[in-house]
Formats: sequence, structure tokens, C-alpha cells
Amino acid sequence: MMIKNYTIAFMLLLTGGLFSQETISFETSESYTLGTLNAQNGWEVTEDSDGVFLENQVVSDEAASDGTYSFKNAYESGFDFQWLPIFGAVKNFESPVSYEDFTFSYDVLVTETNGADFEMTLFGIDANDDFVPVAGIAMEYQGLIYTIDNIDYGAFYIDDATWTPNTWLNVKIEVTASELKYYLNDVLAHTRSNFTSVDIVGFNMLHNNYGGDAYYDNFSFESGTLSIADVAEVSDFRIYPNPVADELKIEGVDLEQIAQLAVYNVNGQKIVESDAVETLDVSHLVTGVYFLKISTQDNRIHTNKLLKK
Repeated sequence: MMIKNYTIAFMLLLTGGLFSQETISFETSESYTLGTLNAQNGWEVTEDSDGVFLENQVVSDEAASDGTYSFKNAYESGFDFQWLPIFGAVKNFESPVSYEDFTFSYDVLVTETNGADFEMTLFGIDANDDFVPVAGIAMEYQGLIYTIDNIDYGAFYIDDATWTPNTWLNVKIEVTASELKYYLNDVLAHTRSNFTSVDIVGFNMLHNNYGGDAYYDNFSFESGTLSIADVAEVSDFRIYPNPVADELKIEGVDLEQIAQLAVYNVNGQKIVESDAVETLDVSHLVTGVYFLKISTQDNRIHTNKLLKK
């Protein structure tokens, strides 16, 4: 069977809203249920070449670092092994978060050595509208641990860093404008320069299907660059009409602070870009759903779902 490569190119969902901190533990209190993770709270699971979602990427009660449930990034018996980790799930943030001050942590348990490599990647979109890794770390099949160390997914093996089968390990990544720091069980394990310096739009957990399963739990992420004042100020922007046929208008008390407007389709591709700040011509767009990204002079971002009629 053929499989689409979803290492980075998952659908980008730029829905409105900003956050300063969020947690995901896959519990019923967060509206998760046992079974496929696909379509639960905005998650998307890898598809095969026929557009069918993989079956074994599920919310599970087999293991949890805290609570009852976790995400099981499981072996897919209906497929052969893959050269790259492409089996799993992706979560897109409600709005891109700044690479200048972002902390991301989670717990992971891998069931066996000599099986698959299990990677977690934070990703963004570069100036060429390509999906690129911002940071990433993997439980390598021999029991070693490596980080994704460049834009081509090159691996850097952390000295003396190992994982133990069926044992929970906490991973924390601190992203700043200048560097990336990786912590294992709260101990600093690796520091390197920030090699992409692009905002982070989401993360994924993937494996290459050589065997074994991984469980992920207690995701926590925080952007220290956002404040209540920031959110309120950016939210003053208003777009209308929506749905729109020809010309979109933008209003807001900080209109003069807009640096750029851009429209993306649901695949995360930029299709319109303009320096004009009061109106935007969208007459040439086909009917459908799009996302408007408003970038301000002080590097803040606001996004709105846009309906073209």
C-alpha cells in the first residue's frame, strides 16, 4: 500500500485566537474519547494514498503518565516499514506562536527497542511557504535520543542520552530567538542555535513503522511573548463582509500598525499578499474557506477564517 508523506505537510489550520498557555492530556474532561484521535479537538491523523485515515493512531487507556488516557502512536500492521517517520498525528495551534519565547513539554513512553524511531517535531512555514522543522526530538530505535538539528532533518545524537522501554520520560524544549534548549527529566541535555527562526504553527508525533508503540501524554505549551494587552489590542481588528464576494475591508483602532495582509488556503499555501491595509481584493478567489493573516509592525499576528462566496 502507498502512504502519503505527512512528515510536515499536514493541513494548516489558522483559526482565530491567541493563547499564552495550553495543556493536553487526552482526558474525558478535555472532551477526548477512546478510539481514533482523528478529528478530536482539531487533531488530524495520517492518511493513506486513498485518503483513508490510519486506524491505529488512537486515544488509549493502556498507559498514562497521569490520569487515564494518552495518545498511542501505534504500529500499523497493514503497511511496510518507512524510510522516514510518517505515521502518526498532527496538532495545529489556533494561531502561530512566536519563535522568540516558546516552551513545549510532554511525557513519552516507548514500548520496545529495535523497533521504530519515534519523532516529535515543532514545525513552521518559511518565507517560501514551505513547511520546515523548528525543533524536534526522537526516541531512536536502539535506545538513543537525537534531536532534529537542521532544516533537512539531520540528526544530532545527544551524548549519554538514552531512553528505557516502558518507562515514562519527560521532554521539554525551550525555543528562543537565538537558541533551542532540550531538557530530559528537567536536566538540560542539548543546546544549539535556532536554525529556522520562523513562527511555530503546530507539532506532530510520527514513527517509521519498524515495530513497537509510543504513548504521549501531558502536553504543555506556553508562549511568554503574549500578554493580555497584546490579545486585546490585536482583537480590535475587524474584517467585513464575511462571507465576501469581491473586496474585503479591515477596520480597527490600530489599523496603521498593520504591516502585511496574507490569505492562505486550507493547505497552508499563501495565495494572496498585500501591503494595503484597509481593503483587500479577493474577487479572483474561488468559492471556499480561507484564512486571513494580519501581521503588525511589532511582529504580532492575528488570524481570521475567511469565507469566499
